[in-house]
Amino acid sequence: PLNILDALKVDDYLLTSYTHTDGTVVNLYVAYYASQKKGQSAHSPRTCMPGGGWKMQGLTQKRLEGIDVNGVPLIVNRTIIQKGDYRQLVYYWFQERGRIITNEYLVKWYILWDALTKNRTDGALIRLTTYIPPGEELEVAEKRLHDFTRLAVEQLHDYVPN
Repeated sequence: PLNILDALKVDDYLLTSYTHTDGTVVNLYVAYYASQKKGQSAHSPRTCMPGGGWKMQGLTQKRLEGIDVNGVPLIVNRTIIQKGDYRQLVYYWFQERGRIITNEYLVKWYILWDALTKNRTDGALIRLTTYIPPGEELEVAEKRLHDFTRLAVEQLHDYVPN
């Protein structure tokens, strides 16, 4: 069978789950590409999640209060995905050459622009996911993912180049 990592053609990645002392879990996925070109670039969760059988319930952009990247407020794509009775809250964004981008078309545009003007096409997709247990208020999952995103962003600058 085809290895998923081979298909994604990432240069480096992190895929791990963090468990809080209360038992809740946040999954962090970072896909890093040293050079992006046709067939080798960040894959949008907008297409990958439905391909995995998940139904997306709305996709919006959300500003995460109190979280900045390179001095700019962090805006993420936010969605709820569902498969059967299993629901998850998802935040994701593209972090590319000093920019935070939520629009997949702008990602492609800036790859072209930066290849021409900076001779760089490196970048990363960052995705955070948390399970929403039955009966849990959405605000609780939002706070959990927001708080974890703050911690992750504080560490990412050491690993994702500007």
